[in-house]
Amino acid sequence: MIYNQLFDFLKDIEVKIARFLRNDTMNTHLKPDDIYIGATSYLFRPSKRLRPAVLLMSCGSVNDSIDESVVIPAAAGVEVFHTWTLVHDDLIDNDSMRRGKPSVHCEIEALCQNKLHFNESHAKEYGRSVAILAGDMMQAWSIKLFASLADNGFIDAAVALKLIMILETEIISNLIYGETLDVRYGYGFHEIEDLLKLKEDEIINMLWLKTGVLYSFSAMAGAMIGKNITDDKDPVVSALKGFASACGTAFQLQDDILGITGDEKLLGKPVGSDIREGKKTTILLEALRNASPQQRNYLSSVVGNRAAVPEDIEKTKSLLIELNGVDYTKQLARKFIKNAIPHLDIIKESQYKHLLLLWANYMIERDF
Repeated sequence: MIYNQLFDFLKDIEVKIARFLRNDTMNTHLKPDDIYIGATSYLFRPSKRLRPAVLLMSCGSVNDSIDESVVIPAAAGVEVFHTWTLVHDDLIDNDSMRRGKPSVHCEIEALCQNKLHFNESHAKEYGRSVAILAGDMMQAWSIKLFASLADNGFIDAAVALKLIMILETEIISNLIYGETLDVRYGYGFHEIEDLLKLKEDEIINMLWLKTGVLYSFSAMAGAMIGKNITDDKDPVVSALKGFASACGTAFQLQDDILGITGDEKLLGKPVGSDIREGKKTTILLEALRNASPQQRNYLSSVVGNRAAVPEDIEKTKSLLIELNGVDYTKQLARKFIKNAIPHLDIIKESQYKHLLLLWANYMIERDF
């Protein structure tokens, strides 16, 4: 298979990240047990580890002689940072599954009922509260990991400080901005006229804020660590940042497609949940453009209806495909990858550049 080299790299990274995090001293500070479970649950489930991989590939592409052990704390840091956003995202979206198992708030809720014998209402509230607190602890953990770069004697402490500053200002503000827009769009724009007023660029920007910015940071951090510089405007750093930014947006477009056409067993979460939650996607927007008045009315009655029955969800999925929403979004994702690749022209040829190119194409061909 064309992606075997990439898959082998990702598998190796998954093992190393999980091992590193299991042995990290932060585990002793995750108290009580419910916080430990909430903070580590997703981290130790099988995962693609794409963001740490981008960080490591970007680092290797500018310095292929750097000791990987020097970079692993940052790779683990970006994984922990990404994962706390998933814990909070599942809470916001009321999602019950993540990576094939109960989401954190549901996992803690079940533990409360079984072990602490809380009643159903209290267990539900406690599960949600712990998910918030566990996510907060994970954010702190990620910062601790980036700060530890300064302890190894190989990376300038100023580099670690600069990365933390960027992560805790620009990156987190953009992520929260994007998530807020996603929630706002989910509650609003239910009338046909309002739905059609939502511009494609607004949806794309929201996707970039939610996903592209952290991929962008991962590449930037890897390049800055590899070059041991604080200059985030360095041409090579900027090139890798731009490349990953565009690929990250394509990743989210593909995620939206899989939310309609994917296999639940592979995805580890319910297909069609985006429809019930009222997610505003380029898929929906394009389908509405091509829909008859009757089809538009039907779509507006189902999208955002949390009580929609399975039959309506299936019919809506079929309409989104029939009305060219899925194919249109596939083409959009391909354009982002096409625009991303020239950014790598400045990067010297290496196995890591080859892996980055494989990763870019995999973003729009993956099925989970």
